[in-house]
Formats: sequence, structure tokens, C-alpha cells
Amino acid sequence: MLKIILISFLFVINLYSSEVYLLPKQSDDAESKISELIQEADSEIFIAMYNFSYKKFANDLIEASKHGVRITVLFDQKKTKKDDEVLDLLRENGIKTVVNKDKNKMHLKVVLIDSKTAIIGSTNWTKESFEENYDLIYITDDKKLILKLKEFVSKI
Repeated sequence: MLKIILISFLFVINLYSSEVYLLPKQSDDAESKISELIQEADSEIFIAMYNFSYKKFANDLIEASKHGVRITVLFDQKKTKKDDEVLDLLRENGIKTVVNKDKNKMHLKVVLIDSKTAIIGSTNWTKESFEENYDLIYITDDKKLILKLKEFVSKI
């Protein structure tokens, strides 16, 4: 009986795959994983990122778009007024960019890849966030969470 309970427990734990990266200690691993997920995308990537100035990820997105992946990046209006270099780079390379015009701050850090993987947490996509900040990145394939995130960001 104990064996059946343990097997059932292990099955439930592994039902959804998830990874947590604690920055700055695991920054290199987190960067590599995010780049890998972008490169392995099949059809679409949606990003809502408050502060996005890290050209490494911008270049990864540009490469993915060259392979037919549809990419949309949602930026915060006030933040892009201060730093719009990545916004311009993405636009110049044919990536769909949307600037939130709402009076509310779009402070999200959400990435949805192929409606199969979500990357969320406290980490902005800046070089400083990966090198200097105590931040968290959570990567999951939890379908309920992904659906909830898709519904939420579609209303912004």
C-alpha cells in the first residue's frame, strides 16, 4: 500500500514541470534556460515586461522571429519613454510591439511560449536584474496557470 501511495505522490508532483531560479546566484542558469526556451519556440511568444533593456534576449527573439515564430512584446508606456532602445530594435526587426497606453503601470514580468510554458517572477529583462538584483524566476508548464495568465494579459 505504501508503494502505491509513493508512486501516486511522485506522479502528482511530476504532473507539472516547474523550475525556480534565485538571482543573482543562479543568473547564468536562468539566462541560459530563457534563451533555450526562446530558441525552441515553435509558433508564438508573448511577453509583457515592465523593463526590457537586455539586448541578449532581444537578439534571441529576433532570431526566433526569423524562424517563423510570431512574437508580441507588451511594454509599459512610462518605462519606454525613459529607455526605448530595445523597443526600437525589435520594431526594426519586424517584431510586433505594443505599448500599454493605460493610466495604470504595466508592471508584469510574464512570458508565454507556445501556450505551453510560462516564465513569471520578479525579474525585469535587464542586465542589472540578472547581475545585481535579488530576484526570482519561475518557469512552469502548468496549463491552468498559463490559461489564467493568457486571459489576464489579453485584457491589458
